Amino acid sequence: MGAVGAHDAFETYEAPVLAAPGRFLWVTLELHGTGRASPRVRSLRAEHPSHDLLRRLPKTFSRDERIAAFLRRYLSLFDGALGELESRADARAILLDPHAAPEEVLPWLASFLGLALDERWPLPARRQLIAETPQLWRARGTVAGLSRFLELYLGRAPVIVEHYRLRGLGGALLTDEQSSLFAGAVVGANLRVGGAVGRPGDEPLSGDAASAFETHAHRFTVLVPGVLDVNGMDVVRDVLEAHRPAHTVVEICTVASGMRVGIGLHVGLLAAIGRTGGFRTLQLGASRVGRDGIVGRPAAGAVLGVDSLRDGMRVG
Repeated sequence: MGAVGAHDAFETYEAPVLAAPGRFLWVTLELHGTGRASPRVRSLRAEHPSHDLLRRLPKTFSRDERIAAFLRRYLSLFDGALGELESRADARAILLDPHAAPEEVLPWLASFLGLALDERWPLPARRQLIAETPQLWRARGTVAGLSRFLELYLGRAPVIVEHYRLRGLGGALLTDEQSSLFAGAVVGANLRVGGAVGRPGDEPLSGDAASAFETHAHRFTVLVPGVLDVNGMDVVRDVLEAHRPAHTVVEICTVASGMRVGIGLHVGLLAAIGRTGGFRTLQLGASRVGRDGIVGRPAAGAVLGVDSLRDGMRVG
């Protein structure tokens, strides 16, 4: 006899079947009340074959058939209690599985790994993040680690460009202040096609080595192959703030403004094939030229919805 739970009024009783083998098993329950309370039966379970506890003991205790029969009947008294303990152990194991644990215990489970779980993440992404956290901690601060961390949230792997790899690009667009190539590195605005990346023997972008170090070292850009809303952008910033190396500077670019070959695209590096959220299909009677669409060929660096036809764009 063993209590099911601390606040459970029911108890479990185990008893062997002391009858010769036959076709049917008849069970008779005789219940006696106190006059003010009546006993209740929650369930009745008959098991065949019986428990296997005898097999877990050394064979010495069951070589004799009479001793084995006695032990089989005696151990049946504890089989129910042991079964309930095993079921509770299985339930505890479920709590340690991020894919099976209830949603409300995920922050508790993540705390075992030193991870502060962000509730803004989708539930499947949070579960997968906990499952991969040990591997992510080993690669924390690396390009591969940051890329996988962001991929779990975005659903697609971002492109991480380290600025020092682009210091030898041919035809780089420089401003009057000789700023970094990525000072205005907005996808679809002023990145150019051409030039090898990190080729041996390339000259720095600036003739001054110290200036090149200040503009390229420890800086990288994360290119997100999709359109992010305000909440999504905040999540990406928080991830980079918490998991990038502390001495680095990062910029985030999305494809919201589109990409244009020859003006704002590195082929094979920054190219993302597919629809972008930066343009909408013109609708007759519902769209206005200069706000909802561009007619003709826009000038370099034109911004949709800001520039007008009189500022250098032509129709046709």
